[in-house]
Amino acid sequence: MSIRIEHVSDTALLVAASRALESERADGLIRDPFAARLAGDRGMALLKSVPIPQWVELGIGLRTRLLDELLAIALQNGADSVFSLGAGLDARPWRLKLAGDLQWTEVDFPEILDYKYSLLEGAAPHCYLERRSADLNNESERRRVIADAISGGRHPVLISEGLLMYLPAETVRALAVEARQAGFPYWLLDTSSPGLLRRAHGDALEQINRVRAESHVEGPQIRQVIELQGWKPFERRLFVEEAPKLAHERILKIIEAEGRPAEPPENDGSGVWLYCPDFEAE
Repeated sequence: MSIRIEHVSDTALLVAASRALESERADGLIRDPFAARLAGDRGMALLKSVPIPQWVELGIGLRTRLLDELLAIALQNGADSVFSLGAGLDARPWRLKLAGDLQWTEVDFPEILDYKYSLLEGAAPHCYLERRSADLNNESERRRVIADAISGGRHPVLISEGLLMYLPAETVRALAVEARQAGFPYWLLDTSSPGLLRRAHGDALEQINRVRAESHVEGPQIRQVIELQGWKPFERRLFVEEAPKLAHERILKIIEAEGRPAEPPENDGSGVWLYCPDFEAE
């Protein structure tokens, strides 16, 4: 019986597996020494079940690398803390070089955080790390963790890596409104067009779609929703521009072995975006 994605937490395992294999490559785009431990056997099996796992591995490696770059830019330009929503199995507090007094808060379902912290027991994070449990579709819980993030006059960068595509449209809109009202100086997020997701996951995309909210928002529309609530791009890294720079030979080898996938649409905005408040929109 083939393994299947049954819950959104399975996508976190698949992402960790992608980071693990990416880290093992001599030409890998990232180095995450914790990813294999976090992925476990199930994560590795989920990745192998994807029709062409090489595309997923490369895509996650690229997304992770680009988000690392834009996070550094946010921290160099006024953000003094990090607030990671849907943190999943992200190991940035442990693997990145960070200031020891940087406050990093992770928010997710308690089960996934319990799993991660049990596996990373004994590994010291490189910053001051806190965890919060919340269901982001619950308004009171969402507002509670946002209020915690800005307490004490902090100015955190909000991270929502690999999260927004799974949420209901209303939750994405509410999050954009509430984070803007709370005074977050930056929001670091990623979006992928339906065509890019199909290119990476093939038939396995149907499994992913089953664990997305019925009213989920597709990649380009995510940015539209956010921008309508008073956010504007500060920096961006587009996959179609960065992938050839960082992995040209590797892409050619995958195409040679698996065939050329459909070309992304013109002006595909899939990538990692760093947003800031648009005060002119007020």
